[in-house]
Amino acid sequence: MSWVIAVIMLLHGLIHLMGGLNELGLVHIKELSGGTLFPLPGWSHSIFGVAWFAAVVLFLLSVIGLVTARRWWKPITFSAIIVSQALIIIWWSDAKWGTLPNAIVLLYVLLK
Repeated sequence: MSWVIAVIMLLHGLIHLMGGLNELGLVHIKELSGGTLFPLPGWSHSIFGVAWFAAVVLFLLSVIGLVTARRWWKPITFSAIIVSQALIIIWWSDAKWGTLPNAIVLLYVLLK
């Protein structure tokens, strides 16, 4: 089961790359509306782009910690879920389905 969760975290983490690349203006992903739950000031897009990349890094660290049975994988995974879900809420129209993998991973962490 750990490997299934690791794959979910890896794929979910990599999907966060789209948000980071889009918000930093490095790539325009036409499938993303860019609509947010509330208006964001122009200067905040760089900060949120970095936050999307932080979620990627946190999920990758979580995968490494899980598959190598490190004691620190749970706190890192909680952090990844919190950052991820905060971003998902802000970009709800584009990212709402990211709540499902976050919930699956959270349930696994709580039961493990």
